Amino acid sequence: MMTHRIRQLIKPFLLIALSFLLMIAACYKPSTQKNNLSTAQAKATSECRVIKHRLGEACIPLEPQRIVVLDVPAILDSLLALGIKPVGTAVDHFGIGERWSGKRFFPALLPELVAGIESVGAEGTPSLEKILKLKPDLILLANQSELAYPQLSKIAPAVLIDTWKDRIPIKENFRQIAKTIGKEKEGEKVLAQYQERVSKFKNQLGDRLRGLEISVIGYYENQFDISRNSSHYHQVFQDIDLPIKPILLKQENHTQISIEKISDFDADILFFTDYNNPSPHLYQNPLILSLKAVKNGRAYIVDGRVWDFYGPIGMNLFLDDLSKYLLEAKQDPYFSRRN
Repeated sequence: MMTHRIRQLIKPFLLIALSFLLMIAACYKPSTQKNNLSTAQAKATSECRVIKHRLGEACIPLEPQRIVVLDVPAILDSLLALGIKPVGTAVDHFGIGERWSGKRFFPALLPELVAGIESVGAEGTPSLEKILKLKPDLILLANQSELAYPQLSKIAPAVLIDTWKDRIPIKENFRQIAKTIGKEKEGEKVLAQYQERVSKFKNQLGDRLRGLEISVIGYYENQFDISRNSSHYHQVFQDIDLPIKPILLKQENHTQISIEKISDFDADILFFTDYNNPSPHLYQNPLILSLKAVKNGRAYIVDGRVWDFYGPIGMNLFLDDLSKYLLEAKQDPYFSRRN
């Protein structure tokens, strides 16, 4: 499950795949498993912090050294922002679950930030065997992997972060993760730096958007959708006081729309988040080209992988991208091809 649209679309398949994986894991018990578990348990320090979560509680080391994370946008981003590189991570579905590639991942994490981190499979269907081999002293998981919690908690202390189930705001979620690993002070410094960027952005923007409205429409595999009003980029928009089109603020859930309804979400400034880099159908369709924002040169096709985030690194990369269009007046290279 994932807060973003793609995660919602694939959730049923993840649950089926994970259930199948757990059935296999229950039958497959390599001879080294007990030894590895015993080793992991023996290394547990007598001094630990008890962390309670929805699925139970875990006594985690005061300073965990070998963390495995099973969520990219909310948990991996947060750990890297705190200066902690886990030994392993599940890979989002743009990473095909097997290896890191040259592409960016949710939340647009730069390749140099994830170098050296081992993949333990795709989000929602991690490999228990790969996790076991990494000998973690802490496992942090999100809702898409919670079916594996009983097995994970036998490998190492495991903590569920209810990011997606409870729709925890980005900054609150980050604070929760920082507290879990005992890095509250470092977490507040990270958020303070983000707030400084927000203040600088607002000062640079001034009143140039006075009287204008901004809208965002998602596009993935020939389907348009509108994100809910608490989505990732709406949170940053509100931080910098951007004038969001009112109809977007009424959206309580992700909603798919037909291309005939696109005009309802037209605005002075319009962003299309596209994962297909970009799709020719998007900037050649007459209904799209007739939009006010397109005609006025204020429509932009942006990289959905950069605009799909849930942690401090993602928020800052998003501000980098947003500044190109709102502060530097970058022209969209795709709609300019329509003639």
